Amino acid sequence: MSDDWLVQIMIAHGHTDEAISYLMRDTERKFPFGMVPVVLQHAADETVRLKLLRRAIEAWRTTPRDDRFIRMFQSQWKALPPDEALTVAREIVAVTHDQPELPISATYADGAIKITSRRAHNLFLILDALRSLDPPLAQSLIHKHKQLAQAAGRFPNGLQSIREEGEARRPPTPRTTEGGYGILGSPRDFPYIKSLIQATRDGDFGPPLDHALERFREDTDRSRPNRAPRECWPSTEAFRTILYSAGKRLGRDAAIYLDRIPDTDLRLFAQIELAAALAGLPELRGLQMESRTQ
Repeated sequence: MSDDWLVQIMIAHGHTDEAISYLMRDTERKFPFGMVPVVLQHAADETVRLKLLRRAIEAWRTTPRDDRFIRMFQSQWKALPPDEALTVAREIVAVTHDQPELPISATYADGAIKITSRRAHNLFLILDALRSLDPPLAQSLIHKHKQLAQAAGRFPNGLQSIREEGEARRPPTPRTTEGGYGILGSPRDFPYIKSLIQATRDGDFGPPLDHALERFREDTDRSRPNRAPRECWPSTEAFRTILYSAGKRLGRDAAIYLDRIPDTDLRLFAQIELAAALAGLPELRGLQMESRTQ
């Protein structure tokens, strides 16, 4: 069983302190960077949160080729003191340039932005931190890397800009004064969003799950699979949101929808969101990514 799985199970069963202790231990095994944001969301003590972030940073410094750390840093850098965050951001830039260039295929904005350089992509991931912590360095990197410049032209703050657009695509809060809903986002998502809004009214979350399952088939299509991290798949985010919404609407009865999620990992992600809904915790705001071979 992987460390990611162990930490996921601990969190899903409410053992946050045990999960933190597990991550804080010294080990030669690969550090589960992807689970740090999940654990931090459940950790109430600010001092403990900071210690866990610093533990992840030290783990990365011993294995600096793990790109999962870069995604973790992007989502959590504001929790660090500015001087520490700046040091880490500059280290990421240095390590990224020291590594051999490798091809990737990352697309954003429904394919409008395509990045095939691993180096440019890693820099794009932390662009918001660089712009805030070291604007001259951010600008120099944009001038140096053509693909980074193209992506920054569409998303000035990198993943932060993408996340802000993603927020606009989420099912909106009802307008209590008018009794209606407004929908923003990609037209492709409208049927899913409408079905989720309807489900929150009538309690039938089958239709939005049908849409999520269709996205799952696209993410796992053998001819053109989504090579982004599984926790960032559009289908993963849809399953999470549906089970969180179902938990709010149906309580424990929402668990019946877990059986319709065919993938074990994605089912656990959704189960965590269901548990959060039942516990009255906020929904984990995920990030959607698609990376496909040409």
